[in-house]
Amino acid sequence: MPATLSITAMVPCFNEEECIEQAYLRIKEEVYPYGDAEILFVDDGSTDATLSIIKRLAADDPRVSYISFARNFGLESAFTAGFSYASKEWTVQLDADLQSPPAEIHKLTRRAVEGDYDAVFAVRTGRQDPWYRRLGTVGHQAIATRILGIELPVHASVFRVVRTSVARKVAACKVSTPYFLATLPLIGARYTTVETAHSPRAAGVAKWSLTKLFRHAADLFVGFSYRPLALIYLAALGAAAAAVALTAAGSGLQPLALASVLLHTAGLGALALLARYMVRVMRGSAGLPRYQIREANVPVRPQDHLYADPHAGPDAGPVAADPHTGTHTGPHPHPEKSTGRAAPASLLQTGNLP
Repeated sequence: MPATLSITAMVPCFNEEECIEQAYLRIKEEVYPYGDAEILFVDDGSTDATLSIIKRLAADDPRVSYISFARNFGLESAFTAGFSYASKEWTVQLDADLQSPPAEIHKLTRRAVEGDYDAVFAVRTGRQDPWYRRLGTVGHQAIATRILGIELPVHASVFRVVRTSVARKVAACKVSTPYFLATLPLIGARYTTVETAHSPRAAGVAKWSLTKLFRHAADLFVGFSYRPLALIYLAALGAAAAAVALTAAGSGLQPLALASVLLHTAGLGALALLARYMVRVMRGSAGLPRYQIREANVPVRPQDHLYADPHAGPDAGPVAADPHTGTHTGPHPHPEKSTGRAAPASLLQTGNLP
């Protein structure tokens, strides 16, 4: 491990009451020796005792910070907020279920520092996940990179160390489909991968279902490539040619019925794909925030806080919430004095990415 490093261990979590305390103990054992280190929990609207446990940890350890969402906004929103509110030079993202062993952090940080990379992603070896998750990851990344031309860190996982300033630029990109792995290369960040160990889940149940995995892959395909439109056009032309050939080759109802099925299948497929692109457009124009914070023990920007004055504007001071009750108290006059950390910098805004 590097001798010293300014690092935030960011831990998104959703209903992880069985894992969160063990995760804290394991993570602090690895990151606190760096010296300038903190642990930032991002509670994604948990409905169990996850937040209560995090609050107790934060009350006992001044290096523990947390933000808690008003509802479940999803993993992409959770680590987007985490990168935005991390206060150290580097941020390492870990799983609350400890499937990415905290002891492997040092492989990522060493590679980042020695190679002067902006991001280093873990490639899981001996992956301890159900077969459909392993197959799904390989399949959707292969389709994305080889067929659709989307640049991704190959076989990369969410276990990663990223230069915080770069991660914030990714978080600030106004993409209709937030997808960190696909957005990072678009801004020109330097990245690489490192093989790390992978462990079975420490406790609790996995949150990823087949439906979520499929939706996640579809968001990547449609959000970062227009090639699916060209492919569906080719499929429609192929179906039309096959229908004409079947009609010309024989007489009777059977060839005509088969030709009709081919044409209708191609048409429905094209309609479904166009609907996904319409969803992409609607997401980009809806203007809804990616997340809203209900409570935290760090200063929160008014635009991110559920109870902040909506007319305060983006340059208003940070909002302080009571760390024990979550009660909104308005802009805090001395956030550095009350929390021990500076208020988060305003996020850079960029135009829409293709």
